[in-house]
Parts: sequence; C-alpha cells; structure tokens
Amino acid sequence: MKLPQVLAAALLTGALLAGCSSPHGSSPGSVSSVSPGPDEGEITPSASVTATSPATGTFTPSDWPTRPVTADKIPTGLSNAAFAKGYTGADYLARLTKRWHISLSSKKKTDFRADDDRPVVWFSSGAAHPTASTELSVTVVWSLDGNLKSLTCAASRTATARTDFLGQCIQLDHPGAHPGAAAHWLRTTTPDVDKVYDQAKKTVDSPLYRSGPAASLLVEYDTGKTGAMYSLRIFGVSS
Repeated sequence: MKLPQVLAAALLTGALLAGCSSPHGSSPGSVSSVSPGPDEGEITPSASVTATSPATGTFTPSDWPTRPVTADKIPTGLSNAAFAKGYTGADYLARLTKRWHISLSSKKKTDFRADDDRPVVWFSSGAAHPTASTELSVTVVWSLDGNLKSLTCAASRTATARTDFLGQCIQLDHPGAHPGAAAHWLRTTTPDVDKVYDQAKKTVDSPLYRSGPAASLLVEYDTGKTGAMYSLRIFGVSS
C-alpha cells in the first residue's frame, strides 16, 4: 500500500517509532527541556545519545536529546502503546475536524507486507486546504480493539491558521493530559525548531513533551513542493 508521507509516518508512530519513520528521514525523538510542573510535562533525560541503537534496538523517551536536533542525531526505536483502555478520542476528534472542516476517511486496516513485523492497526485521515498551496491534515491510529494510539496533525508553515490548528491538536484530551501545559510547550518549542531547521535545511525533531501516558513531538521538514511542513504527533508510550 503506497501512502502519502505524513500518513505513512503517522502509521509508523502508531505502531513502532523508529529511525527514518518520518518524512525525509526524520524519526520521532527527544525529550523537552521545558518543565511545566510536576506531573505535567517532562521526564529527566539521560546523557546525550547517538543515532546508533543498542543491541536490543529499544529506547525510552529519556534516551533522547533535550533540544531540537536534526533527524540523524536521535535514537532509532521506541515502542508505543494505546493511551488508555477504552479511550478512543472520538469526541475530541469530532470537535477538531468540525472546527477545521476536515472530513476523516472511513477506518481502514493497515496491510503491511507479510515480512513486516509491525502490528496491524486501524487508521483514518483527512485534509483541508485553506489555500491552494497550504494544507492542514489529521491522521488517527487506533489499535485493533479500538483504543487510540496516536494523533498526527500536519500543517504547512505558511498556512495562516497553522498556529491555532496545531494549538488545538496538542490539547488532545487523553487521560493524564494537561492542555494548558501542552499548549505552552508547543508555543515555546516551535521557534526553537524553526531556528534549527532554518540553519540546517534538514528535517528537525523537537524534544518530547510528556504528559501522563502520552508523548508529543513536533517535526519540521521540507515537502519538496509546497515548502516547510510541521508534523505534530501525540502518541501513547509503553515506557
């Protein structure tokens, strides 16, 4: 199954976060240095790491850098999980897509190759185009038993509404969420990601924001056609 870049990356986020899983070689990684407060944000990171994985190929969020970095400087594997048993995100997704005039496709199962060991999941996606050259999109991944595993919102950097759109996305109401702290993290992280991206001209991954059973990540990359794009991913973590 050939998938658009953002959708393919979102499906990887819903199954296994790994190196080169995001557009143009980015992988979702790193831990934020912003600390909103106890139980509202970050975990304490370990010493700096390289992109070379250990023999197990498994990382935890605490293994990742504390500042935005290019994709080649982050670990290459993180198992993830559903946010919580029984949490589908249905009400939140209905509000989000209605506000931004995005129609989600019907749920479909992934059909990975027979030799692909990623778990099969449900997914749905949709997009709106505020202008001919900009895009706002949503991709959702659920486990086969219906529990939400990840939400990915993508927005063109030049889209006039992208700040409000991503600001609503980051406030996903998963168990253990702290919407105000999450919004603060996004506001303070985005300029830092922009700075590194503008200097490196490569895909850049933000630090991770942690809240309850979830982690959030902002990736900036070049679409090759319409310029820079943000991909904001919120996903359950298994460690």
